[in-house]
Amino acid sequence: MEKSQKWVTEHFEEIVAKYGGKYVAVAEEKVVSSGSNPKEVMEKAKKIVGKKKISLLRVPTEEELICLL
Repeated sequence: MEKSQKWVTEHFEEIVAKYGGKYVAVAEEKVVSSGSNPKEVMEKAKKIVGKKKISLLRVPTEEELICLL
């Protein structure tokens, strides 16, 4: 598992609470950009971290997580 994936897994509850329903870009074990448009989130993240690896994901809302159970 990559460092960023592991970080997301370890901090998933915090991420859902803060960014539920949005897209987030994760790099260097932190959220570097967030928003409702994935393309804009990724573009902003690239400006912040340059050529470093970026993981983009849509964060489910707490309600979506409950429905999955």
